[in-house]
Parts: sequence; C-alpha cells; structure tokens
Amino acid sequence: MTRLDISILPPHPPSAGYNRAHARGSIADDFQRRLEPANFNPVFFTALTGRIEQALAAAPQDPDLRYQLAFLLLQNNTTLALVEQAAEHLACNPHPGSERLLTFIDGIRHRASATAGPGQVRRVNWSINNRCPMACRGCYNAFVDGQITFRQATTIVDKLADHGVTDVVLAGGDPLLWRPIFDVIDYAVDAGLKVALDTTGYTLTADRLARLGRLASLRLPLDGTTPAIQRAFRRSKDPNLTQALNESLDLCDRSEFHKVRVHTVASKTNIHDLAAIADNVLPRPSVRQWVIFQWWDRRATDALREELRIDAEPIRAKITKIKEKYPDADVILADTAVREFLNWMVLSSGQVVTFGSGSEEEFIIGDLLLDDVETIASHPILDHRAMSRGVPVTPRR
Repeated sequence: MTRLDISILPPHPPSAGYNRAHARGSIADDFQRRLEPANFNPVFFTALTGRIEQALAAAPQDPDLRYQLAFLLLQNNTTLALVEQAAEHLACNPHPGSERLLTFIDGIRHRASATAGPGQVRRVNWSINNRCPMACRGCYNAFVDGQITFRQATTIVDKLADHGVTDVVLAGGDPLLWRPIFDVIDYAVDAGLKVALDTTGYTLTADRLARLGRLASLRLPLDGTTPAIQRAFRRSKDPNLTQALNESLDLCDRSEFHKVRVHTVASKTNIHDLAAIADNVLPRPSVRQWVIFQWWDRRATDALREELRIDAEPIRAKITKIKEKYPDADVILADTAVREFLNWMVLSSGQVVTFGSGSEEEFIIGDLLLDDVETIASHPILDHRAMSRGVPVTPRR
C-alpha cells in the first residue's frame, strides 16, 4: 500500500468562528483564542484571568468581562469556591451565554451535594499524539502544544494502573504517527490495562498490525462507500482516502485480526449510505463491533451545522433496519445526548480535560505529570455517572 506523506495538526478551533474586529492581543481576542493549542494551558488562562480582573476593577458591571471571568474560573482547574465566584459574575448578567453557564453550575452543585468523596476512574481516553493524516470537519478533540516522551508516558500508565483504571483508549490525532506508540501499548498491557487503539488506519501495514496483537480492540474509521461521501466529513490530501481505509480493513481480514471496531460518524451527508456501509463492514470476519457516532457540532460554524447536523432519530431508524438484516451484529449508536462529560481525556502534553457540548466548553482538570489520579478524579466539574457510560474497550461479540 502506497500512502502520501501526510501529517498535520488539525485546525483547532475553526478560525471561521472568530470575530475579526477584535484587536489582536486584546482581552476579547485572547479570550476567543484561548482554546488554540499554544494557549490551552493553565499559564495562559491564569494570566488572562488576571488581566480581566484588573479590567473589572475599572468597570465592575461590564457583562462581557464578568462572563469571560466566570468562564475562565470554570475552565482552569476550578474548585467549588471558584464555581461560586463564577456564579456571582453570571447572576443578573445579560450576556447571552450566562444562562448556559448557570445551568452548568447547577449541575456541578447537584453532583457535589450527591457525591461522597472522589470518584473512581475506570476508563480513560488518551489523545497521545496530535498529528493526523486528515482533518475531520468538526473534530472535537482538544489539541495542545507539547508532546510527552516515552518515559513520561510510562509514568502516566503507572499512575492510571495504580488508581484502578481498567480501560485505556489511545487516540489522537493518529497515535500510529508517534514512534513510541508500540512500546507504550506493551507497557500498558503489562501493567494490566486493557488497551484500545483509535487510529485512522491510514498508515497501517502488515508489520504494524502484527505489533498490535495485544490490543483489546483496534478502531478504524469508515464514513462512506464513495470518496465524495467520505470526504464530506473526513478530509485529507489523498484523493484515494476511501480506498486506503478499506485496504486497512482488508488487511485485518487477511491477517485474521478479529478485534476491529469500525467507527462511522453519521451526518446529513451520509445517512443515506449507512446501509451500504453496513454491507461493507458487518460481514467482515475482523469486525466485532460497529459504533455509529451522531455528528457532534461542538466546534462547528453555522454553515457547517447546516450542512452536516442530523438528529438521532433518523440514525436510529437506519440502525433498526440494519439490525433486521444483521441480527447478530453488535451495532451501537453514540448520540450526542449522552456524550457530554463522558470523557476523562489525557492530552499529548499530559494535561487532563473533560468537555461539555458547547463550542468552548473544554475544562482543564489536572496534569498527570504533576498530579495523581485521585486528585484529578475529585474535580467538581466531573460527572462520574456520565463517564460510566463509555463503551468498554473490548467488544462484546
């Protein structure tokens, strides 16, 4: 298989959503740029918080400044005390985002009153490498600058295993573009973890597949049966992307690697193609599970929402028909209604985040190079009930 040399840092967040009228370096501009990879860290957030607090001293009733400060207090390793400070800045605040954040705060308060002690983290998503051979439209992974070393990765694995984590999903970007990934997998399996690898499959070869035999599951994407349908969501410089993804599935079939979980992102552009995708993937001996993700518009512009957004019900109807044809197949719908705060996600720098449904709702909750898992697991923003809904890394069938 010949592959183009493609390795990019996917755009994050979409620049089309920026207000170009803000002066570069102003509070308003830095606030809207705070999720960019170079800025999404406690140092930048703390400095921006200080600037906003200073500006509020001169204009204490400014609704935009109060909203921005409240958001930062929630996003940057918050505590229950900081949550209450954020609530004060949002009370009677006419900013259009205030109501959403107050609803979010109510959820934090409810969880805090109903929970005794820190929760147990069982399943971890680890975006271990940012580089990727494609750019998915509306990709919701949180990207940061910084890449841990193999030795730092083993330190993180030890912390996860000591805490009692059982399932780890190594993702990205594409982890197969990170040279130490095979050694990290072996180290994690030796530590007693069940490990899944979420890859584009673009660089998968027979030699690489042979080194992945200890995985609990290998996740490969397929979003369409034609290049046009595939490209509507998952884009790359390779015009033969659909062929490349199918070749990876063919390789797994030939190698009798029967641990594949296919991922499909269902949107308005491929809902009509789900039955054909089913006919492609479900008869394959290597495929044990098919997960269909409702396209999530966390980072989308209005134009992209209009193009791709779809309700869950039409997807369920298609899945019902598919299950009638393939009654023994393990087909799962991951709709957006149950994905909020599902993830306890480690980033490529070791930073840990979780996220809600909104475009800016990415919350720093710790750093595994500095903190233990128990400390991060006690973070008030976490919803452990939501986290428990994650699909185990080992397919049932």
